[in-house]
Amino acid sequence: MIRAGLALLLSAQAAAAGGLMERTVTFGALAYDDADAPIYVGERHPAVVSNNIEYGLGPEGVQNGWDIVPAIVDIRDAQVIVTYPETVGGTFPVAGFNGYVLDFLTECVLFNGAAQNLENSTAVLQDGAVFVEGSKLYVDLGGQDFGPQTFIVVDVDVADCPLS
Repeated sequence: MIRAGLALLLSAQAAAAGGLMERTVTFGALAYDDADAPIYVGERHPAVVSNNIEYGLGPEGVQNGWDIVPAIVDIRDAQVIVTYPETVGGTFPVAGFNGYVLDFLTECVLFNGAAQNLENSTAVLQDGAVFVEGSKLYVDLGGQDFGPQTFIVVDVDVADCPLS
């Protein structure tokens, strides 16, 4: 009986290892033309991925004339969903990179890949706007219109990586 319980627990942990649920992540905004000289570096906001919304971003303070656009970020097991509150709308300024960086705190290469889910998004990002580097997911929003009806959905292919 105990062995069956242990097997179920190990099976549940193995399933979680293939997704984002229960992983520790930090989230922040970043803008640069030259990666070595950022225009804006937002605060890093830690969270553990759960069935709740992970981030409700608000202004953090102006840097070089830039600040955070309020946003709501919901991370799911294999998706990241970005929406905007009723109070905002406009166009993100264009830069070499102007967007969000999600850093999942793990020692392994977490992502096999990522792409915008066009079927569930209301806005189409530019080619190459979504990319991964190891355990980091980047979403470049430069030049993108946004408002309360904007949904940006990114699907991620999560590697079999131990939970962080």
